[in-house]
This record gives sequence, C-alpha cells and structure tokens, in this order.
Amino acid sequence: MKLVVIGLGQCGCNIADQFCAINHYSRSFLNRKIAILTDAFAVNTNEADLGSFKHIQNDKHHRILLGALRTFGHGVGKINAIATEIIKESHSVVTKNVLQSRKSHEADGIIVIASGGGGTGSGTIGWVIKELKERMGKPVYAIVVLPFGFEELGDNSYAVTNTATCLKTVNRYADATILLDNERFIRTDISLAQNFKEINQEMAKNFYDLCCAGEERKRKYLGNKVIDAGDIEESLEGICTIGRGGVDLSTFYPLRKEEAREAGKQRVSLATALQKSQNNLSLPIELQDARKILVLVTAPKNIITLNGLQEIATFLQNESPKSVVRIGDYPRRAREVSVTLIAAKLTKVARVEKLYLQAEDLFKKQAEIHREAEDQIKQLRETSKNLPTLDC
Repeated sequence: MKLVVIGLGQCGCNIADQFCAINHYSRSFLNRKIAILTDAFAVNTNEADLGSFKHIQNDKHHRILLGALRTFGHGVGKINAIATEIIKESHSVVTKNVLQSRKSHEADGIIVIASGGGGTGSGTIGWVIKELKERMGKPVYAIVVLPFGFEELGDNSYAVTNTATCLKTVNRYADATILLDNERFIRTDISLAQNFKEINQEMAKNFYDLCCAGEERKRKYLGNKVIDAGDIEESLEGICTIGRGGVDLSTFYPLRKEEAREAGKQRVSLATALQKSQNNLSLPIELQDARKILVLVTAPKNIITLNGLQEIATFLQNESPKSVVRIGDYPRRAREVSVTLIAAKLTKVARVEKLYLQAEDLFKKQAEIHREAEDQIKQLRETSKNLPTLDC
C-alpha cells in the first residue's frame, strides 16, 4: 500500500516526518527497496515549526504555511476556531499541492495527521479531509493524537474541548480515524522531547510491514496470504487502533534452517508477539468492541506455519466473535517475529466517551467563567469612573 501523508500542526508534522524516515529506510539499497509513500507534506500556521523537520522535502510545495497574513507566521495560540476560519479560506492550497505531486496518482490512500489538543491541527484536519475526499477520489484516513493527562486538567483546558470538537468533525468526513493516546506511552525516565520522538517513531513503524507487504515484488518474500491495499481499505472503518509487537530471534537463531524452525517452535510463540501488539495498541480497547480486525504476521518463512496462523485467528474470533478477521503473512524479517494488529469499527471507546462528556461540561464552565470575569472587570472599571484619564 502506498500513501500520501499530510501532517497538520506541529505534532502532525512531526509524525509525518517520521513516516518519511521510515520510507527512506524502506527504499534504501541495503533494505527492502520498497517505497511506501508517494509524497509527504507539512502544513502549519507557525513558520518556525516548518523549518524543524529532517525528512520532509524542504520547499514551499511540501512545507505549506497557512494564514500568514492573519497570524504573521506565529500560530493560532491553541484556538482551533481560528485555524478553522483560516483553512476555510485556504483549504484548496493543500489539495492543490497534493494533486500537483508527481506520483499522487500512485497512492492507494491518504493519511492526514494532527493533534486533537492543539490549535492548528485540530482546527484544520476536518476541512482538509473533506476537501481531499471531494477532489482526490481516494480513501482518506485520519490519525488524531489524544492529549496527555496533565493537558486535560483545569476548567479551561483547551486540550479537551479542542480534541472533542476535532474528533466530532473528523469522524464525520474521514473513512477511518486512528487514535493515538499519548498518555498510554509516556515514560517518566526520559525527557518530554524524547517521549514525543519515541511515540511518533512507533506510530510510523506500525505501518512499515503493513504497507510493504502488498508492495513486495520479490517472489521469495511473498506471503501465502498477502495483505494488500484492498484488505487494509476494507478493514479500516470508523474509530480504529493499531499496534505492533515483536519477539527478537537473534539471540538463539541457529545456522541450519531445520534447527531454526525447531528453535522457533520451542522458544518463540506467535501468541507472545500478538500479546505485545495488543499491549502496544495506540488506544486501549476491548477487542470484543471491534467489528473488524486485521493481523499481519511478519517473520522468517520457516517460522510462519499454518498452525500458528490458525491459533491467532481462533484466539481473535474467541475474543471478538462479532468481528470480521483478516489475517496474512509476510516472510520478510530475518531475526524477528512481528505481529501488526488493527482493531477497527469500534463500537465502544471509553477514552473518547470520557472526552466528549468532559468537553460538554467544560464548555458550560468556560461560559460561566467568562461571564464572571466580564462582571468582575466591569466592577473594577466602575471603581475608577471618577478618576481623570491622560487621553490627549
């Protein structure tokens, strides 16, 4: 599967940059020589942020500044309503650059990425998706990043209200919405910057095997049950979550193939990799709430067995009996068993339900806070009404 990736706002652009890094790695002569992106774009209202990427092409067609006359390149200050007004006036700029991309016609789908809690990303993603769907004729998927817990504190949390309004708009237009919960992956032993970097990298890596499997052209690496763009398109719907888990074989991988197979049976379980992929899902869920599940097993050819795939399929059907389960294999990795898992068309998402209810409550409280502040400011001005001013 080949993708066009569009990052909106600082967070979305950083993840898009990691997608570019994975694509460069995949295309390299010493690796798979497979391109999984046709192009990548960074879109922001903050000019300084557009200069911070390592991999997205550095020109005005790929790094797009919005609303320069209104924000003077300094962003929208977390107010996503301002970003929405800007994108309504200039949303065709993004689509125009995508359409003019030399290989956009080769893409099987488009991924648009943004932070729900930010200003630019959350305010623009819905309108960008709407325009792309109307003009591109390809499936458009969203990746929306949910805020950290500390960002949700207080009665004036823009992170909560921005995320709620963003999700409601995105779910209206996107073919599927993949949620990434920052709070799920935060580590306390490293800096905030390193946290962001690792979370972004892992999200991009989730798509590596998934996109390569359907683009593989070397016969020896073709799976018996290939997962291609059609399988992915049929699996992605509604609110989704994605994760990947791996088991390293390098510490005990023997020289002879027969011995390798026995070692794989004895010391590595596909169930272990599957369990890790569940633990690493971008959003915590109950599998029984999914109506579509996609699994890709990537491992050395002699490790992938029919019994192993049957065990995974049986486990998932037992966990989620109402789901359509698609499972495939990709005999590509030499020293690792990796399982990529997508749970889609989720019928219950506790994290999202909580955000919606919290946002509704916050909107009411913010209105009260605003009225109270206006009254107090008015009273303060009244106390000075008998004083002279220094107006000329």
